[in-house]
Amino acid sequence: GMRLRGLPMDGEGVKAGLVSSYRKQYGGQLLYTIPSFHNPTGKVMSEQRRKEIISLSKKEQLPIIEDDAYGDLWFEKKPPQPLKAMDHEGNILYLGTFSKTVSPGLRIGWLAGPEPVIERLADIKMQTDYGSSGLSQWAAAEWLSQGYYEEHLTWVRRKLKERRDAAVHFLERYAGDIATWRIPAGGFYIWVTFHKNLPVSRFFYGLLKRQVLVNPGCIYDGEDRNSIRLSYSYASLGDLETGIKAAAETARRLMM
Repeated sequence: GMRLRGLPMDGEGVKAGLVSSYRKQYGGQLLYTIPSFHNPTGKVMSEQRRKEIISLSKKEQLPIIEDDAYGDLWFEKKPPQPLKAMDHEGNILYLGTFSKTVSPGLRIGWLAGPEPVIERLADIKMQTDYGSSGLSQWAAAEWLSQGYYEEHLTWVRRKLKERRDAAVHFLERYAGDIATWRIPAGGFYIWVTFHKNLPVSRFFYGLLKRQVLVNPGCIYDGEDRNSIRLSYSYASLGDLETGIKAAAETARRLMM
């Protein structure tokens, strides 16, 4: 039953100066954000912007859900501290997960927040699905306590960076004259913006016929007609080249 509204972003993340006006206009009750390696744009909220968001949350007593699913997937350097690390008011629920770093099949995530909220949410989860698998939780606890997680992250970061670099190379080769993008410093995604608008439906289904799946920007912003989200996290390097080449060729044809 939630009503969701998107907030404008710039190079530093969510525009903090617009949160109050959007909240008043739409009756917002909480702010959901992915500060590190944002999905779909791949952006990292700057440390200064994080401080502004924290100050705003404190001033307006605005609860925040901080989704840090991608925070461990940095390449060259760590992102700034999570918002939760600067939260002294108990206004932030911090979410983490193994789904992006280890295995979606574990179905293991966690949250940190005020104790009464945690107790209430734990009760709701128990009523909903009787709790997560005890075996999965045991495996996750062993994975963390034995140091395997950090060792695994080193490998994952290296592999993701290789894929990121390859995707950027293919974009430069096939789409450098028709699109722009920011090179992500971590995470799974590259947000590609074409110089001209595209007929979204024809673009999407044209690629689907070539067995290439992309997420059009309109999925995330209903008015976006010239962006796509590319994921380099799973496809092989060969498939990355095939997909990016097909997307560029299709876009170029439709923009003529």
